Amino acid sequence: MVAEIAIKLFALVDSIVELYLGTVIKPFLTFHEKFYSSFNTTLRKILDDNKSKIADWFTANFITYARTILVVPTLLLLAWGHTILPSFIVILVDFGDFLDGVVARYWVDIQKEREQEETAAGGKDKGSSRPTSPTSDDDSFGALTFDDPWIRVFL
Repeated sequence: MVAEIAIKLFALVDSIVELYLGTVIKPFLTFHEKFYSSFNTTLRKILDDNKSKIADWFTANFITYARTILVVPTLLLLAWGHTILPSFIVILVDFGDFLDGVVARYWVDIQKEREQEETAAGGKDKGSSRPTSPTSDDDSFGALTFDDPWIRVFL
């Protein structure tokens, strides 16, 4: 009896959520998708146009670390009663969340271009080209396995 009531209650909640998502949220998601798609295109064009000026250290990981560090001043400012500056920092962090994805895809494409240039130049040794920037798909940071002693500490 209780199980039947719970199932019917969950079905009702599911129907209400689906109705809400389909009628209220969906139009905003369409706008959101159009905005971020054009924003993505614009940022990528800026990166491509300034390819020679972008330092190898400007990676998705760098942006993520910078965003993470901004937690401290945000919390301190909120604790001290400030609201405007922490609000701008949160917006900046949200922008950084979007930007790190664009930058990660940029570096993947740069890596592909460099590999194609090496192949076209006669297959030079991989170490002879300009160093590549690490991305989240890069194994330069090392992969942790369950056999790793650091992981065992937490298991």
